[in-house]
Amino acid sequence: MDWLWVLIVAVRALSPAPADQWATQLTALDRARAEAFAQADPSGLDDVYVAGSVAAAADAATIAAYAARGGRVVGAELRILTCRLVQVSGSRVRLEVVDRLGPARVRWQDGTTTDLPRDRPSRRRVTVVRTSEGWRIAGSGPA
Repeated sequence: MDWLWVLIVAVRALSPAPADQWATQLTALDRARAEAFAQADPSGLDDVYVAGSVAAAADAATIAAYAARGGRVVGAELRILTCRLVQVSGSRVRLEVVDRLGPARVRWQDGTTTDLPRDRPSRRRVTVVRTSEGWRIAGSGPA
């Protein structure tokens, strides 16, 4: 029977904790967000946020503002430092996340770049919901 306990411990060691799984999910969503910024294409945010979310509107406005000036933001990936599961239901998850924006810059039409100010780590609550298209961010705010 000792082999059974060894197997159980090994399986648990190989399986990421739920919070780690959600950090991975958030990272995937954020990569899609960063790609929307890099392509100056707010329609890419549909793969990140639920329709009509305040965060989607804010990001779309930022993308449009830079595009209107001939720029697009590259490197705008959030780096998750910690992720804690706060609440789970079948189709909704609330997380407390500490993250930091990576080294983002604006790439202008003439090929030049402007570094954006470095971000400091921030703590926020993120709500992720299951939609017919997959998991999407429904909201984010201070923790």
